[in-house]
Amino acid sequence: MRVVKSLLRTFFLIILIFVLAIIAELFTPLRQLTEYFNQNPQPYKAITIGTSIIGWILMAAGIAHGLWTRGKPTRYEDISQLDMDDISPTTDGSFREQSRVRKFHREVTFKEIIEAWHDGKWNNSEWLPIFLGLLAIIFIAFGMFGFFFVIGPPLVKLVCGGALAYATVRTIWAFGQV
Repeated sequence: MRVVKSLLRTFFLIILIFVLAIIAELFTPLRQLTEYFNQNPQPYKAITIGTSIIGWILMAAGIAHGLWTRGKPTRYEDISQLDMDDISPTTDGSFREQSRVRKFHREVTFKEIIEAWHDGKWNNSEWLPIFLGLLAIIFIAFGMFGFFFVIGPPLVKLVCGGALAYATVRTIWAFGQV
């Protein structure tokens, strides 16, 4: 019975998507925007790809900063507890004491992030990797959703644009709350 319900729900969702696609095709401004992007894709594709690349660089910088400032050396005993099935005995033996591994781990709630933002702690070494990661996610999301907004059909523009608008408004609203 649950399988039938799930299949029916999936079937109705597919029908809804097709109906939305037809409605999106009939919406004149969205169709005109699609035609404009099809005729002039180049500056917008480059902007979205560049934005995404900047985001990934910021993400790598946040991870690197966290490893260098907050990271702790990992002991060989911790590494040996990992699943070593994929490592050959030669490789494991030859690099046993030569490699250096660092890790950092931090769990925070969204409320703690907002409080740190309001308190101005975003630029100290404890919070900077978190905020660099958040900034990176913003760039990555705008770059990747923006790319599909530029190259996609009207329904994709509607979904990607709506998702970005919703996420942006909710995030700004959450950070604006005290």
